[in-house]
Amino acid sequence: MLAEELIKHIKFPDELAKELGFKPSKALIDEETQEAIINDLLPNIVDPNKDSLFYTMWIIIEKKEKAIIGGICFHGQANERGEVEIGYGIDDEYMNKGYRTKTIQSLFQCLEKRKDVRTVKTKTEQTNISSIKVLGKTSFKLFN
Repeated sequence: MLAEELIKHIKFPDELAKELGFKPSKALIDEETQEAIINDLLPNIVDPNKDSLFYTMWIIIEKKEKAIIGGICFHGQANERGEVEIGYGIDDEYMNKGYRTKTIQSLFQCLEKRKDVRTVKTKTEQTNISSIKVLGKTSFKLFN
């Protein structure tokens, strides 16, 4: 999403969905995500010295319903070791249906030809069994 769309995603998510031709997500953006967009993504997406790929949020779309069901983003550019971190979320009613797995696999495909990215990381709670299963299906190695 461009900066203007990120702002609208925070302030008027239903309006953004309508403009894009989709049904809005049924879940509201939580405070932590809003803060990350405001403090991390927005300042960097407009910086011409930064690669906007790593400061963008992609919405996850359910094609048949034409509905926004979640999102995925990076937590900044690759570090000196070629590591990037991702974050993702999906509406509860779409969990355990393969959307997160497919989204992460698609992200990996986008990164295949990039020489600056060698490792993709993410964090999840030990109690989030659903997310742990997704990470296992998408080639992540789990560490405590």
